[in-house]
Amino acid sequence: MNENQKINSKLPFANWETQDCPRHGFTLTELLVVLATLAVLAAMLLPALAGTQPRSKAYRCLNNMRQLTLAWTLYASENNEQLVINSDPGVYGSYFFEGSPSWVTGILNWSTAAENTNTAYLVSDAYSLLGGYLGRNYEVFACPACAYYVSPAQQARGWDHRVRSVAMNAAIGDGYKYEQPANPFGWTQWYVAKKTTDLNNPGPSHTWVLADEHPDSIDDGLLYASSYPTTTFTELPGNQHDGAASITFADGHVEMHKWTGPIVPSRPVEYNLQQRLACSVNDPDMICLAQHIPRPQ
Repeated sequence: MNENQKINSKLPFANWETQDCPRHGFTLTELLVVLATLAVLAAMLLPALAGTQPRSKAYRCLNNMRQLTLAWTLYASENNEQLVINSDPGVYGSYFFEGSPSWVTGILNWSTAAENTNTAYLVSDAYSLLGGYLGRNYEVFACPACAYYVSPAQQARGWDHRVRSVAMNAAIGDGYKYEQPANPFGWTQWYVAKKTTDLNNPGPSHTWVLADEHPDSIDDGLLYASSYPTTTFTELPGNQHDGAASITFADGHVEMHKWTGPIVPSRPVEYNLQQRLACSVNDPDMICLAQHIPRPQ
């Protein structure tokens, strides 16, 4: 026999398998054992995975807020430190302030009005000053744990969410505000920070800019809160993260703030507008909001 004879490497795949590596299959018993093991593992893992869902929503909400705050910061840096317009459309019935749109447009409610689902109001240059800084990503305006509340009328339309769940501190940004003498809230003063240099009391790291707003309280893009102790929540912050809400600050950092008072953490969603809610002058959540609102130096 010629030992130098070449081995035929062009054998069919079937021959390669059967010559040196005989095929062995699983028995029915072995398959049943594997399936039973997988079923036990799935039963053990599902509760753990279900428990991570709220945390996942909180993470996504915080990430959305970071993007919004970055856009807010970039706008000021490219506009001579002027803060983005944050105008109240209810003052004069106009969505525009001196011909310019605000940071967002639209008034949300529990009806089937188109504003509840109009994403152009969030990212189109015609209606939003921040849309271009966000890459037209309208999803960052809706917290996954909050915006998906819809009223029975909206649900009947096939809606599964409203487009926005976040609002901006009414004391930040130029625009029409409820001020004296046409001030329905009875406040004796109303300070508005219009430039980054106005954010010096209490300072950027302690001045909140954006916050989740309670689904029953949100309407326009502003969240009004007094800058001093009072006996009223003009509008309620959100509580959708187990009694907590995402809040951003003027220095760019974002927090998941846990409310501790008797009203905000446990306020249910009742699908009707809830504003001007009475509270104790010592309510810790009302005081917390007040302490982090810009005031004159």
